[in-house]
Amino acid sequence: MRNRFIAILIAAGLLLALTACHKTENVEVTTTAAVVTELPDEETTAPEDTTKDSEQTSKTASTTVVKNQISLTGTWNDRVSQRATMEVRGGKDQSYQIHIHWGSTAFETDDWTMTGTFNDSTGELTYKNCTHKTITLSEENGPETEEVHYTGGTGKFLYSNGELRWHADNDPDVNDCVFVR
Repeated sequence: MRNRFIAILIAAGLLLALTACHKTENVEVTTTAAVVTELPDEETTAPEDTTKDSEQTSKTASTTVVKNQISLTGTWNDRVSQRATMEVRGGKDQSYQIHIHWGSTAFETDDWTMTGTFNDSTGELTYKNCTHKTITLSEENGPETEEVHYTGGTGKFLYSNGELRWHADNDPDVNDCVFVR
C-alpha cells in the first residue's frame, strides 16, 4: 500500500511538471455593453396616444471582444541566415522601435533602424522611416566608417505563428528573413 501511495505521488509530480512547460499567449478579454431600445410598432400606436412612449423597453446586449495581446518586444533572431538579430523596444500605442544588426564579416555589419506601428487585425508591423547603413571597423584600431545606403525606407513585418517575416520595399535581399525568438 505504501509503495502504491509513493507511485501516485511521483506520477502527480511528473504530471504537474509537464503541465508547467506548456507555453501560452496572453489574451485580454474585454466585455462591452450595448443598449438597444425597442420602439412600439407604428401600426399599433394611435396618433393621439402619448402613453406608449413610457412603455418603451430597454434591453442590454453583451458583446465579448477577444483581443490577443501579442508581445513583440525583445530579441528576435533570423532563422534563415542565422546572422541577423532584431531588437524590438516600446509597444506603447502599438508603436515600436526596431533595430536590426546583420554581421557580414568580423569587421563589417549592416544596421537598420526604424519605427513601426503594429496592426492587431492584420498582424502587420509597418514602417516608413528606415535607415540602412553599413558600419566598417578598421583592422588596426582606426576609426570606424559608416556608409548610409538610404533613409526613409518602407516595408513591413508580417506576424504569424510567433514569427516575423520581413518584407522591405528598399532591400529585396532581406525579404527572406524570418525572425523568431
